[in-house]
Amino acid sequence: MGRHVSNPVYCYMGPNDNSENENKDTMKSPPRYRYPLSKNYYENYVRRLNSRNMTVRDTAMIEDSLDNEYYNNPAHRSNFSNTSISNYPVGLRIIITPNGGFIQRDNMSDEEMENMKNEENQEENEWNRAGYFRKVYNPSFDNPNPGRRGKPGKKSENFEVITDFPLNFTNVGGYENVKAELVQCVDILSNYTKYQPYNVRIPKGLIFEGPPGNGKTMLAKALAGEAKIPFISVSGAQFQEKYVGVGSSRIRELFKLASEACPVIVFIDEIDALGRTRSGDGESSSSERDNTLNELLVAMDGFGSKDGIFVVGATNRADLLDPALTRPGRIDKRIYIGNPDAKTRKCVIDVHIDGKPYEDKLDLASLVDNTNGLSAAQIENLLNEAMLTAIRENRDKIIQNDIDIVLNKMMVGWQPTEHEFTNDIIDHIAIHEMGHAIVGLMSKHHSKVTKVLINLFAPRSPGYTVFEATSTPIYTREALFEHLMILLGGRVAEEVFYKTSVTTGAINDFEEALKLAEKMITYYGMGSKLIYPKNSEKYKKIVDEEVFNLIQEAYTQTEQMMNDMKVFVKEASEVLKEKQIVTREELLEILNRVAPNTVDMSSFTE
Repeated sequence: MGRHVSNPVYCYMGPNDNSENENKDTMKSPPRYRYPLSKNYYENYVRRLNSRNMTVRDTAMIEDSLDNEYYNNPAHRSNFSNTSISNYPVGLRIIITPNGGFIQRDNMSDEEMENMKNEENQEENEWNRAGYFRKVYNPSFDNPNPGRRGKPGKKSENFEVITDFPLNFTNVGGYENVKAELVQCVDILSNYTKYQPYNVRIPKGLIFEGPPGNGKTMLAKALAGEAKIPFISVSGAQFQEKYVGVGSSRIRELFKLASEACPVIVFIDEIDALGRTRSGDGESSSSERDNTLNELLVAMDGFGSKDGIFVVGATNRADLLDPALTRPGRIDKRIYIGNPDAKTRKCVIDVHIDGKPYEDKLDLASLVDNTNGLSAAQIENLLNEAMLTAIRENRDKIIQNDIDIVLNKMMVGWQPTEHEFTNDIIDHIAIHEMGHAIVGLMSKHHSKVTKVLINLFAPRSPGYTVFEATSTPIYTREALFEHLMILLGGRVAEEVFYKTSVTTGAINDFEEALKLAEKMITYYGMGSKLIYPKNSEKYKKIVDEEVFNLIQEAYTQTEQMMNDMKVFVKEASEVLKEKQIVTREELLEILNRVAPNTVDMSSFTE
């Protein structure tokens, strides 16, 4: 059963209706409400009620019913309510269907309206008791704009201008260098006329690029909040439809709306979906996407810097963007938002741990170090999951173990049941991991070992050695060679202790070692001969020999080190089996106790 809108404003009195004279003194309706509006008006009203834009739909439902200021006056509300519906001629009714759609009924008689009202009375009472009908379809006359703050923004069929945005740069933790770069953009957006006398070309836009989860969208919103100008947020996927021409028409609609709200920021999230490099494959889908991109390029050429429209894009794949979009004159600035550095991680941790109780012994400084290489979103998730873990265990504070549990899940995953291994296999796992760890401890150029674990809940590898994350893109040959030795350390340790009774646990180590050795020879030129990969059989043979010699050299040195440190590996593996986790400090303590004169311990404390 459809639901009709209560007390419709759009019921009207016909121009020849005798009831007009009868109620002339009591109703005192303004002339524009005495006579029927055009049929086109009601058709447009129903179209807005069925709009895919929720703002347009809500406005049609709530605000249009409040346009009649006279009936909003409580002094006259009873006069309207007490007027018999039979006094009105046959009219139009707006009906809400069960699936949420809206239809119009023309020429409904008084009897039909009364029957509909009686049939729906029980259901309507249930809605009223729930408060839903009152709050959504019949808002309070005393508050014509519930929930709205400030002046409403402009809107179109598919887009809306946000005029009240609370974010600014103070709400963004860290990224000081990025915010400093955006300061002039704020000045341009706030005072763009100031730059006109200096014969400089004002930037039309910028792109935030980088891995996901580092606040590209938040920075764009903070930019609008800092400049105190309107903001239009769209997604690149909104312009991709199966119907030809829809994407181009939405581009025109977007920039028409933006031109009416200047100065304004147009934020296009996942802009690679819209601005992908144009192809010549002839596919219809590609052609439609190219047409949409062409329309965007024309639109950006059509407005000048003095118009006050600033386009901000965000993408994880800047390499896919069309060069015509990113050229100077359209998108002038490109800012890379990478994973946070130590200072930014501290700010992110401070922001997201606020309101989450934690024990005094929790070292936030070490947490900053342990989250190296994580995105801002991953850090937020880490603290959120740690708090949930504490609550699940009936504690009201986060402890270090909560952090460790979540970090382990993030690194290697988690499964609800333990792996079932014999004691002999557990011994092999402990020896294997300590083989990796001792080579890492003895390395001088490789990143430091932080901890060694046996985690039987890990879905893939039950044991793993964790090293500090590094963000440098350049490595020396010594660092790569030590990494090669670390990869081989697990299998070498098994062979030293168990001879030929080794396990299959080194399969991933061998795969990574072979890839690294091939890169060192063919791409980095770190073999005995300078070789570039070719398809000839002669070059393939030389490459195979060089890779074999490199791996053999790393294996020999690792085997010698393992024999020298056999006592340490054995004792540390026993501690690992007992505690399931051994930290770097505990490893150094064992090393200093069993082999105090083997190495210079000062090199491990720097």
